[in-house]
Amino acid sequence: MLQTATQDIRQIRQALEANSRLTSLSGSALVLSGILAFTAAGVSSQLGAVEPAARKALSGATLSQLVLLWSATLVIVVGLNLIGMVIRARTDGQPLATRLGKRVLFAMLPSLFVGGALTLALMHEHRLDLVFAVWMLCYGAALIAASAHSITSVRLLGLWMLLGGGLALLPAVAPHDYTMFLGSFGAGHFLLGAWVGLRYGW
Repeated sequence: MLQTATQDIRQIRQALEANSRLTSLSGSALVLSGILAFTAAGVSSQLGAVEPAARKALSGATLSQLVLLWSATLVIVVGLNLIGMVIRARTDGQPLATRLGKRVLFAMLPSLFVGGALTLALMHEHRLDLVFAVWMLCYGAALIAASAHSITSVRLLGLWMLLGGGLALLPAVAPHDYTMFLGSFGAGHFLLGAWVGLRYGW
């Protein structure tokens, strides 16, 4: 009898865990992510990486600095939002916050890995004119994958990133991919963070 009850409790817990979502976004973490993106964009401008043709010609230390800058920004943004979500979830009394946070991270990793691999390939082929579009597409895919374990707003931000990345590949829009990137990544995080903070708390 005791063994059966224990198995039932374990099955109930597994079912609840499988159907749980990390629903507590951190408005402050999202706003900080937007600010970090705008800061990194300013540094990119100083490195002469605004125009696609200019990025295509980058080499040596400048190229390494650009890749390191945005790689660090991405890692910080993902980590900051995961930590913010887990802290908010615990504050809101949501159980299994840490496990759900891990699920969100693991859901994002394949798309982020693809983005990293494509970045290395673009560097090798001297095609960094495409890098912002690739980053937007891969990050958007990562957010949509993560939204399976989180809330609709994460999916909306992912779709916004995919839209920006898709448009940035069009010949007529490609020269303005820097603006698309700022609007999708920087403004997207900032505005979503402000909305979440004002409506649900920071």
